[in-house]
Amino acid sequence: MKKWLLTGFLLALSGCAAWQPRSHPLPNPVTSPSPAPQPPPLPTELPATPSPAIPVPPRAPAARTLWQRMRNGFAMPSCNADPAILRTAQRLTRRPQDFDRQIARALPLIRMGQQLVEVAGIPSEFTLLPLVESSYRPDARARGGFVGMWQFGRSTARLSGLDLLDGYDGRRDPWASTLAATRLIRSYGQQFGDWRLAVLAYNRGLGAVQHWVARYGMPPPQPVVPDWPLPRVARHYLLRLLAYACIVREPERFDVHLPGGQHLPRLRLLQLTAPLDMGLAARLAGMSRRNLDQLNAGYLDGRMPRHGPDHLLLPTAAYQRFVATYAMLSAATWSHFAPYRLHRYARLKFLQLSKIDPLSLEQIAQLNNIDPHQRLRPGYRLWLPRGLHLRNLQQVSPRPAWGAVHWVHRGDSLWSIARQYRLTVAELQRWNHLHRSLLHPGQILHLYPPD
Repeated sequence: MKKWLLTGFLLALSGCAAWQPRSHPLPNPVTSPSPAPQPPPLPTELPATPSPAIPVPPRAPAARTLWQRMRNGFAMPSCNADPAILRTAQRLTRRPQDFDRQIARALPLIRMGQQLVEVAGIPSEFTLLPLVESSYRPDARARGGFVGMWQFGRSTARLSGLDLLDGYDGRRDPWASTLAATRLIRSYGQQFGDWRLAVLAYNRGLGAVQHWVARYGMPPPQPVVPDWPLPRVARHYLLRLLAYACIVREPERFDVHLPGGQHLPRLRLLQLTAPLDMGLAARLAGMSRRNLDQLNAGYLDGRMPRHGPDHLLLPTAAYQRFVATYAMLSAATWSHFAPYRLHRYARLKFLQLSKIDPLSLEQIAQLNNIDPHQRLRPGYRLWLPRGLHLRNLQQVSPRPAWGAVHWVHRGDSLWSIARQYRLTVAELQRWNHLHRSLLHPGQILHLYPPD
Protein backbone atom coordinates (compact mmCIF):
# COMPACT_ATOMS: atom_id res chain seq x y z
CA MET A 1 0.00 0.00 0.00
CA LYS A 2 2.79 2.36 0.94
CA LYS A 3 4.57 1.35 -2.27
CA TRP A 4 1.61 2.41 -4.41
CA LEU A 5 1.26 5.75 -2.57
CA LEU A 6 4.94 6.56 -3.08
CA THR A 7 4.71 5.76 -6.80
CA GLY A 8 1.67 8.05 -7.27
CA PHE A 9 3.34 10.90 -5.45
CA LEU A 10 6.44 10.72 -7.69
CA LEU A 11 4.29 10.68 -10.85
CA ALA A 12 2.47 13.82 -9.66
CA LEU A 13 5.75 15.67 -9.11
CA SER A 14 7.00 14.77 -12.57
CA GLY A 15 3.77 16.10 -14.11
CA CYS A 16 4.11 19.42 -12.28
CA ALA A 17 7.70 19.80 -13.52
CA ALA A 18 6.64 19.24 -17.16
CA TRP A 19 3.81 21.82 -17.10
CA GLN A 20 4.55 25.25 -18.49
CA PRO A 21 2.22 28.22 -17.99
CA ARG A 22 0.41 29.39 -21.21
CA SER A 23 1.32 32.90 -22.14
CA HIS A 24 -1.52 35.35 -22.97
CA PRO A 25 -1.01 38.58 -24.71
CA LEU A 26 -1.58 41.62 -22.51
CA PRO A 27 -4.58 43.65 -23.47
CA ASN A 28 -3.84 46.97 -25.20
CA PRO A 29 -4.10 49.92 -22.85
CA VAL A 30 -7.21 51.98 -23.30
CA THR A 31 -6.26 55.20 -25.11
CA SER A 32 -8.39 58.15 -26.14
CA PRO A 33 -9.04 58.29 -29.87
CA SER A 34 -6.72 60.66 -31.78
CA PRO A 35 -8.45 63.91 -32.68
CA ALA A 36 -9.41 64.50 -36.26
CA PRO A 37 -7.06 66.86 -38.14
CA GLN A 38 -8.23 70.46 -37.82
CA PRO A 39 -7.97 73.04 -40.64
CA PRO A 40 -5.41 75.82 -40.16
CA PRO A 41 -6.75 78.92 -38.40
CA LEU A 42 -8.06 81.70 -40.60
CA PRO A 43 -5.81 84.76 -40.87
CA THR A 44 -6.93 87.72 -38.84
CA GLU A 45 -5.86 90.18 -41.58
CA LEU A 46 -6.01 89.95 -45.31
CA PRO A 47 -2.57 89.72 -46.92
CA ALA A 48 -1.44 92.89 -48.64
CA THR A 49 -1.80 92.80 -52.38
CA PRO A 50 1.70 92.68 -53.84
CA SER A 51 2.57 95.51 -56.19
CA PRO A 52 3.32 94.58 -59.79
CA ALA A 53 6.88 93.61 -60.50
CA ILE A 54 8.55 96.62 -62.04
CA PRO A 55 12.14 96.26 -63.22
CA VAL A 56 14.52 98.47 -61.26
CA PRO A 57 18.17 97.43 -61.55
CA PRO A 58 20.23 97.34 -58.35
CA ARG A 59 22.19 100.46 -57.65
CA ALA A 60 25.94 100.28 -58.00
CA PRO A 61 27.47 102.25 -55.11
CA ALA A 62 30.95 101.96 -56.60
CA ALA A 63 30.15 104.38 -59.44
CA ARG A 64 32.49 107.36 -59.31
CA THR A 65 30.62 110.03 -61.25
CA LEU A 66 27.05 111.22 -61.45
CA TRP A 67 26.66 109.89 -64.99
CA GLN A 68 27.92 106.42 -64.06
CA ARG A 69 25.44 106.26 -61.19
CA MET A 70 22.70 107.35 -63.54
CA ARG A 71 23.59 104.70 -66.13
CA ASN A 72 23.61 102.02 -63.44
CA GLY A 73 20.06 103.00 -62.53
CA PHE A 74 18.57 102.96 -66.03
CA ALA A 75 15.73 100.45 -66.51
CA MET A 76 13.89 101.58 -69.64
CA PRO A 77 14.49 100.79 -73.35
CA SER A 78 17.93 101.69 -74.67
CA CYS A 79 19.04 103.55 -77.79
CA ASN A 80 18.62 100.65 -80.22
CA ALA A 81 15.16 99.66 -79.02
CA ASP A 82 13.47 101.97 -81.53
CA PRO A 83 14.88 104.03 -84.45
CA ALA A 84 12.69 106.94 -83.31
CA ILE A 85 14.76 107.21 -80.11
CA LEU A 86 17.95 107.71 -82.12
CA ARG A 87 16.33 110.27 -84.40
CA THR A 88 15.07 112.25 -81.41
CA ALA A 89 18.48 112.12 -79.71
CA GLN A 90 20.16 113.39 -82.87
CA ARG A 91 17.76 116.35 -83.01
CA LEU A 92 18.45 117.20 -79.35
CA THR A 93 22.23 117.18 -79.93
CA ARG A 94 22.23 118.99 -83.26
CA ARG A 95 24.36 121.63 -81.52
CA PRO A 96 26.48 119.68 -79.01
CA GLN A 97 27.96 122.79 -77.38
CA ASP A 98 24.53 124.20 -76.60
CA PHE A 99 23.52 120.85 -75.15
CA ASP A 100 26.62 120.79 -72.93
CA ARG A 101 25.88 124.32 -71.68
CA GLN A 102 22.30 123.35 -70.88
CA ILE A 103 23.49 120.39 -68.80
CA ALA A 104 26.24 122.42 -67.08
CA ARG A 105 23.77 125.10 -66.00
CA ALA A 106 21.45 122.54 -64.41
CA LEU A 107 24.18 120.28 -63.00
CA PRO A 108 23.60 120.94 -59.25
CA LEU A 109 19.87 120.35 -59.61
CA ILE A 110 20.47 117.21 -61.71
CA ARG A 111 22.63 115.78 -58.94
CA MET A 112 19.98 116.60 -56.34
CA GLY A 113 17.34 114.98 -58.56
CA GLN A 114 19.42 111.82 -58.93
CA GLN A 115 19.71 111.52 -55.15
CA LEU A 116 15.96 111.82 -54.63
CA VAL A 117 15.24 109.42 -57.52
CA GLU A 118 17.46 106.82 -55.86
CA VAL A 119 15.69 107.36 -52.54
CA ALA A 120 12.30 106.84 -54.23
CA GLY A 121 13.51 103.62 -55.88
CA ILE A 122 12.53 104.56 -59.43
CA PRO A 123 14.67 104.31 -62.60
CA SER A 124 17.25 107.01 -63.20
CA GLU A 125 15.60 108.01 -66.47
CA PHE A 126 13.22 110.09 -64.37
CA THR A 127 16.14 112.28 -63.26
CA LEU A 128 16.08 113.60 -66.83
CA LEU A 129 12.34 114.27 -66.90
CA PRO A 130 12.70 117.97 -65.86
CA LEU A 131 14.83 118.45 -68.99
CA VAL A 132 11.78 117.46 -71.01
CA GLU A 133 9.42 119.53 -68.89
CA SER A 134 11.30 122.79 -68.34
CA SER A 135 15.05 122.40 -69.05
CA TYR A 136 15.45 122.23 -65.24
CA ARG A 137 14.27 125.83 -64.69
CA PRO A 138 12.53 126.18 -61.29
CA ASP A 139 10.75 129.39 -62.35
CA ALA A 140 9.38 127.97 -65.62
CA ARG A 141 5.76 128.70 -66.52
CA ALA A 142 3.59 127.17 -69.22
CA ARG A 143 0.12 127.69 -70.57
CA GLY A 144 -2.57 126.10 -68.46
CA GLY A 145 -1.07 127.20 -65.14
CA PHE A 146 1.76 124.65 -65.00
CA VAL A 147 4.68 125.93 -62.90
CA GLY A 148 8.15 124.82 -61.87
CA MET A 149 10.75 122.49 -63.28
CA TRP A 150 8.33 119.54 -62.88
CA GLN A 151 5.40 121.58 -64.30
CA PHE A 152 2.84 120.91 -61.59
CA GLY A 153 -0.70 122.20 -61.90
CA ARG A 154 -2.44 123.60 -58.83
CA SER A 155 -4.73 120.61 -58.24
CA THR A 156 -1.97 118.01 -58.70
CA ALA A 157 0.35 120.05 -56.48
CA ARG A 158 -2.17 120.09 -53.63
CA LEU A 159 -2.85 116.36 -54.00
CA SER A 160 0.91 115.74 -53.91
CA GLY A 161 1.34 117.68 -50.66
CA LEU A 162 2.95 120.84 -52.03
CA ASP A 163 2.24 124.10 -50.19
CA LEU A 164 0.69 126.96 -52.17
CA LEU A 165 0.81 129.96 -49.85
CA ASP A 166 0.78 133.70 -50.23
CA GLY A 167 4.48 134.36 -50.69
CA TYR A 168 5.50 130.74 -51.31
CA ASP A 169 4.81 128.35 -54.19
CA GLY A 170 5.99 124.79 -53.60
CA ARG A 171 5.90 124.08 -57.33
CA ARG A 172 8.85 126.47 -57.77
CA ASP A 173 10.79 124.92 -54.88
CA PRO A 174 13.33 122.51 -56.45
CA TRP A 175 13.61 120.28 -53.38
CA ALA A 176 9.91 120.08 -52.48
CA SER A 177 8.71 119.66 -56.07
CA THR A 178 11.27 116.92 -56.84
CA LEU A 179 10.29 115.04 -53.70
CA ALA A 180 6.60 115.24 -54.64
CA ALA A 181 7.22 114.27 -58.28
CA THR A 182 9.28 111.17 -57.44
CA ARG A 183 6.60 109.95 -55.04
CA LEU A 184 3.92 110.49 -57.65
CA ILE A 185 5.89 108.64 -60.34
CA ARG A 186 6.56 105.75 -57.97
CA SER A 187 2.84 105.39 -57.31
CA TYR A 188 2.18 105.31 -61.08
CA GLY A 189 4.83 102.64 -61.57
CA GLN A 190 3.41 100.47 -58.80
CA GLN A 191 -0.08 100.77 -60.23
CA PHE A 192 0.73 99.89 -63.85
CA GLY A 193 3.89 97.79 -63.52
CA ASP A 194 5.33 99.50 -66.61
CA TRP A 195 7.50 102.61 -66.40
CA ARG A 196 6.46 103.71 -69.89
CA LEU A 197 2.90 104.00 -68.64
CA ALA A 198 4.16 105.93 -65.60
CA VAL A 199 5.72 108.47 -67.99
CA LEU A 200 2.49 108.77 -69.96
CA ALA A 201 0.45 109.09 -66.75
CA TYR A 202 2.66 111.96 -65.60
CA ASN A 203 2.15 113.71 -68.93
CA ARG A 204 -1.49 112.97 -69.78
CA GLY A 205 -2.94 112.17 -66.37
CA LEU A 206 -3.76 108.99 -64.50
CA GLY A 207 -7.32 108.75 -65.81
CA ALA A 208 -6.24 108.83 -69.46
CA VAL A 209 -3.81 105.93 -69.05
CA GLN A 210 -6.36 103.91 -67.08
CA HIS A 211 -8.82 104.41 -69.92
CA TRP A 212 -6.29 103.24 -72.52
CA VAL A 213 -5.35 100.16 -70.49
CA ALA A 214 -9.01 99.24 -69.96
CA ARG A 215 -9.77 99.61 -73.66
CA TYR A 216 -6.63 98.26 -75.36
CA GLY A 217 -5.00 96.15 -72.64
CA MET A 218 -1.45 96.27 -71.31
CA PRO A 219 1.04 97.06 -74.08
CA PRO A 220 3.77 94.54 -74.99
CA PRO A 221 7.46 95.49 -74.63
CA GLN A 222 7.64 96.18 -78.37
CA PRO A 223 7.07 98.66 -79.84
CA VAL A 224 8.62 101.00 -77.29
CA VAL A 225 5.84 103.54 -77.70
CA PRO A 226 2.57 101.67 -77.03
CA ASP A 227 0.57 101.00 -80.17
CA TRP A 228 -2.37 103.03 -78.94
CA PRO A 229 -4.04 106.05 -80.53
CA LEU A 230 -1.86 108.35 -78.40
CA PRO A 231 -1.81 112.11 -78.91
CA ARG A 232 1.23 113.28 -80.78
CA VAL A 233 2.39 115.29 -77.77
CA ALA A 234 2.36 112.20 -75.52
CA ARG A 235 4.27 110.13 -78.09
CA HIS A 236 6.99 112.79 -78.43
CA TYR A 237 7.09 113.22 -74.65
CA LEU A 238 8.04 109.58 -74.09
CA LEU A 239 10.52 109.59 -76.98
CA ARG A 240 12.26 112.73 -75.69
CA LEU A 241 12.79 111.19 -72.26
CA LEU A 242 14.22 108.00 -73.77
CA ALA A 243 16.38 110.11 -76.11
CA TYR A 244 17.90 112.04 -73.18
CA ALA A 245 18.67 108.71 -71.49
CA CYS A 246 20.22 107.49 -74.75
CA ILE A 247 22.52 110.53 -74.86
CA VAL A 248 23.65 109.90 -71.28
CA ARG A 249 24.23 106.22 -72.10
CA GLU A 250 26.40 106.90 -75.16
CA PRO A 251 27.53 110.56 -75.19
CA GLU A 252 30.39 109.88 -77.59
CA ARG A 253 27.89 108.62 -80.14
CA PHE A 254 26.44 112.15 -80.37
CA ASP A 255 29.71 114.11 -79.94
CA VAL A 256 28.58 115.28 -76.49
CA HIS A 257 30.91 115.81 -73.51
CA LEU A 258 28.86 115.60 -70.34
CA PRO A 259 30.32 118.09 -67.86
CA GLY A 260 31.25 117.20 -64.33
CA GLY A 261 33.49 114.52 -62.89
CA GLN A 262 33.92 113.29 -59.37
CA HIS A 263 33.77 116.73 -57.74
CA LEU A 264 30.33 118.05 -58.62
CA PRO A 265 28.60 120.85 -56.70
CA ARG A 266 26.41 119.27 -54.06
CA LEU A 267 23.30 120.87 -52.61
CA ARG A 268 22.21 120.58 -48.99
CA LEU A 269 18.91 121.46 -47.35
CA LEU A 270 19.07 123.73 -44.30
CA GLN A 271 16.03 123.92 -42.02
CA LEU A 272 15.61 127.20 -40.12
CA THR A 273 13.48 127.93 -37.08
CA ALA A 274 12.32 131.42 -38.11
CA PRO A 275 11.67 133.30 -41.38
CA LEU A 276 14.57 135.22 -42.87
CA ASP A 277 14.99 137.94 -45.47
CA MET A 278 16.46 136.42 -48.63
CA GLY A 279 18.91 139.31 -49.00
CA LEU A 280 20.28 138.62 -45.53
CA ALA A 281 20.34 134.88 -46.27
CA ALA A 282 22.44 135.53 -49.37
CA ARG A 283 24.89 137.60 -47.32
CA LEU A 284 25.11 134.94 -44.60
CA ALA A 285 25.78 132.26 -47.21
CA GLY A 286 28.29 134.35 -49.15
CA MET A 287 26.26 133.98 -52.36
CA SER A 288 24.83 136.40 -54.86
CA ARG A 289 21.15 137.10 -54.45
CA ARG A 290 20.46 135.84 -57.97
CA ASN A 291 22.08 132.44 -57.37
CA LEU A 292 20.27 132.03 -54.06
CA ASP A 293 16.91 132.88 -55.63
CA GLN A 294 17.46 130.35 -58.41
CA LEU A 295 17.92 127.55 -55.87
CA ASN A 296 15.05 128.80 -53.68
CA ALA A 297 12.61 130.07 -56.28
CA GLY A 298 9.63 129.07 -54.15
CA TYR A 299 9.88 132.28 -52.10
CA LEU A 300 8.03 134.93 -54.08
CA ASP A 301 8.25 138.10 -51.97
CA GLY A 302 11.96 138.32 -51.19
CA ARG A 303 11.58 136.77 -47.77
CA MET A 304 10.33 133.58 -46.20
CA PRO A 305 6.60 133.68 -45.46
CA ARG A 306 5.35 133.65 -41.92
CA HIS A 307 3.88 130.15 -42.07
CA GLY A 308 6.09 128.74 -44.82
CA PRO A 309 8.57 125.86 -44.81
CA ASP A 310 11.57 128.02 -43.68
CA HIS A 311 14.24 125.99 -45.45
CA LEU A 312 17.09 126.91 -47.78
CA LEU A 313 18.77 124.89 -50.52
CA LEU A 314 22.47 125.77 -50.55
CA PRO A 315 25.72 124.48 -52.06
CA THR A 316 27.95 122.74 -49.55
CA ALA A 317 30.44 125.60 -49.18
CA ALA A 318 27.66 128.17 -48.75
CA TYR A 319 25.89 125.83 -46.32
CA GLN A 320 28.94 125.63 -44.08
CA ARG A 321 29.48 129.38 -44.12
CA PHE A 322 25.81 130.07 -43.40
CA VAL A 323 25.76 127.71 -40.41
CA ALA A 324 28.94 129.23 -38.95
CA THR A 325 27.68 132.81 -39.31
CA TYR A 326 24.06 132.13 -38.35
CA ALA A 327 25.19 130.59 -35.05
CA MET A 328 26.53 133.96 -33.84
CA LEU A 329 23.03 135.15 -32.88
CA SER A 330 19.66 133.67 -32.08
CA ALA A 331 17.11 133.09 -34.83
CA ALA A 332 14.83 135.83 -33.47
CA THR A 333 17.66 138.40 -33.50
CA TRP A 334 18.35 137.94 -37.21
CA SER A 335 14.82 139.14 -38.01
CA HIS A 336 15.78 142.63 -36.75
CA PHE A 337 18.56 143.15 -39.30
CA ALA A 338 18.23 145.51 -42.25
CA PRO A 339 20.43 146.69 -45.14
CA TYR A 340 22.29 150.03 -44.87
CA ARG A 341 23.77 151.99 -47.75
CA LEU A 342 27.16 153.71 -47.47
CA HIS A 343 27.32 157.39 -48.52
CA ARG A 344 31.08 157.94 -48.86
CA TYR A 345 34.25 155.90 -49.07
CA ALA A 346 35.05 154.48 -45.65
CA ARG A 347 36.58 151.56 -43.82
CA LEU A 348 34.57 149.37 -41.51
CA LYS A 349 36.65 150.21 -38.44
CA PHE A 350 35.97 153.95 -38.89
CA LEU A 351 32.16 153.65 -39.03
CA GLN A 352 31.75 153.66 -35.21
CA LEU A 353 30.34 150.15 -35.28
CA SER A 354 32.22 148.97 -32.21
CA LYS A 355 29.31 150.02 -29.98
CA ILE A 356 26.78 147.83 -31.76
CA ASP A 357 25.39 145.18 -29.49
CA PRO A 358 25.61 142.19 -29.63
CA LEU A 359 28.08 141.99 -32.55
CA SER A 360 31.77 142.76 -32.51
CA LEU A 361 33.62 144.41 -35.39
CA GLU A 362 35.03 141.06 -36.49
CA GLN A 363 31.58 139.48 -36.46
CA ILE A 364 30.15 142.34 -38.54
CA ALA A 365 32.95 141.82 -41.06
CA GLN A 366 32.28 138.08 -41.11
CA LEU A 367 28.55 138.65 -41.58
CA ASN A 368 29.10 141.00 -44.53
CA ASN A 369 31.93 138.90 -46.00
CA ILE A 370 34.46 141.75 -45.99
CA ASP A 371 37.84 142.57 -44.44
CA PRO A 372 37.65 144.97 -41.44
CA HIS A 373 40.42 147.07 -43.07
CA GLN A 374 38.88 147.00 -46.54
CA ARG A 375 37.95 150.35 -48.10
CA LEU A 376 34.27 150.30 -49.03
CA ARG A 377 32.89 152.23 -51.97
CA PRO A 378 29.84 154.54 -51.83
CA GLY A 379 26.59 152.63 -52.25
CA TYR A 380 27.96 149.46 -50.64
CA ARG A 381 25.31 147.68 -48.57
CA LEU A 382 25.96 146.44 -45.06
CA TRP A 383 23.58 144.28 -43.05
CA LEU A 384 23.31 145.66 -39.51
CA PRO A 385 20.71 145.77 -36.71
CA ARG A 386 17.84 148.14 -37.35
CA GLY A 387 17.55 151.57 -35.78
CA LEU A 388 21.18 152.72 -36.12
CA HIS A 389 21.77 156.46 -36.62
CA LEU A 390 25.22 156.92 -38.12
CA ARG A 391 26.43 159.79 -40.28
CA ASN A 392 27.82 157.78 -43.17
CA LEU A 393 25.12 155.09 -43.26
CA GLN A 394 21.49 155.24 -44.32
CA GLN A 395 19.08 152.40 -43.68
CA VAL A 396 17.51 151.09 -46.86
CA SER A 397 13.80 150.57 -46.51
CA PRO A 398 13.46 146.81 -46.17
CA ARG A 399 10.37 144.92 -47.04
CA PRO A 400 7.86 145.58 -44.27
CA ALA A 401 7.65 143.27 -41.29
CA TRP A 402 4.62 141.15 -40.61
CA GLY A 403 1.74 143.25 -39.29
CA ALA A 404 2.98 146.57 -40.72
CA VAL A 405 0.43 149.04 -42.14
CA HIS A 406 0.58 152.36 -43.98
CA TRP A 407 -1.75 155.31 -43.37
CA VAL A 408 -2.55 156.95 -46.69
CA HIS A 409 -1.75 160.70 -46.80
CA ARG A 410 -2.68 163.33 -49.33
CA GLY A 411 -0.67 162.81 -52.51
CA ASP A 412 0.03 159.10 -51.90
CA SER A 413 -0.48 156.63 -54.72
CA LEU A 414 -0.15 152.89 -54.97
CA TRP A 415 2.99 153.32 -57.04
CA SER A 416 4.70 155.63 -54.52
CA ILE A 417 3.76 153.43 -51.56
CA ALA A 418 4.97 150.30 -53.33
CA ARG A 419 8.27 152.00 -54.16
CA GLN A 420 8.69 153.20 -50.57
CA TYR A 421 8.33 149.71 -49.11
CA ARG A 422 9.98 147.74 -51.95
CA LEU A 423 6.69 146.13 -52.93
CA THR A 424 4.76 145.91 -56.17
CA VAL A 425 1.44 147.53 -57.00
CA ALA A 426 -0.04 144.09 -57.68
CA GLU A 427 0.93 142.91 -54.18
CA LEU A 428 -0.72 145.91 -52.53
CA GLN A 429 -3.88 145.40 -54.56
CA ARG A 430 -4.01 141.68 -53.80
CA TRP A 431 -3.31 141.99 -50.07
CA ASN A 432 -5.84 144.82 -49.60
CA HIS A 433 -8.52 143.56 -52.04
CA LEU A 434 -8.29 146.70 -54.16
CA HIS A 435 -9.89 146.62 -57.59
CA ARG A 436 -8.98 150.23 -58.45
CA SER A 437 -5.94 152.45 -57.97
CA LEU A 438 -7.92 155.22 -56.24
CA LEU A 439 -6.91 155.95 -52.62
CA HIS A 440 -8.25 158.44 -50.07
CA PRO A 441 -6.48 160.05 -47.07
CA GLY A 442 -6.83 158.06 -43.85
CA GLN A 443 -7.11 154.74 -45.61
CA ILE A 444 -5.09 151.90 -44.03
CA LEU A 445 -3.12 149.59 -46.31
CA HIS A 446 -1.71 146.27 -45.12
CA LEU A 447 1.91 145.79 -46.14
CA TYR A 448 2.04 142.03 -45.68
CA PRO A 449 0.12 139.02 -46.98
CA PRO A 450 -2.95 138.05 -44.94
CA ASP A 451 -2.76 134.89 -42.82
